Amino acid sequence: MSKPQKASKTSIILQGVIDSAEKGGTISIGEFMTHLGDRAFYMAILIFSLPNSLPVPGIPGFSTITGLPISFIALQLVLGRHTIWLPKKVAEKRFSRQGLAKLLSKALPAVIWLERFLKPRWRWVNSPLSDRLIALLVVVLSLIIALPIPGANFLPGLSMSLIALGMLEKDGIFLLVAIALALAAITFMYQVIVLFFKTAIAAADSFF
Repeated sequence: MSKPQKASKTSIILQGVIDSAEKGGTISIGEFMTHLGDRAFYMAILIFSLPNSLPVPGIPGFSTITGLPISFIALQLVLGRHTIWLPKKVAEKRFSRQGLAKLLSKALPAVIWLERFLKPRWRWVNSPLSDRLIALLVVVLSLIIALPIPGANFLPGLSMSLIALGMLEKDGIFLLVAIALALAAITFMYQVIVLFFKTAIAAADSFF
């Protein structure tokens, strides 16, 4: 009897996505999901959050395009689904393959570096209840990056990337650190969002 194959490292799967995307053209979000296989949920969350976790200017509007699919994917994890479903309008949204490859290529070295410290441990962190609570945390983070606020995507995007990486590599210690960062990011971004809307309302009042 042959031994079960060991799951590929996250960086290897990401490199495959990059190699495939470099052929050019565009791809819909729905088509993209079909290529992710049995690790689709958190692999999709990682891929869509990584471009938002870079402290550099990204593709205009990309944070909104990626934030909404993450919200739908994470919400299905909260509900306990085992396969991904996306609304037709979200699934049909298209983006540049090469643009995605370029952004993922920038993040890949960091993923490879982090994998040196990642290993399966503290499996008790991944109970059915905690998995749903973590997914709910991802929903909140994804809604923040979907907001059209300049610079609002970095901390939530980084937090989601680390959470997804911890889930994919089944590292409970790393996952707890990522959750702590996510809670800090939400607290900070709440203050930023409130300030943004107060400033926008004040500007509108002065204009009219």
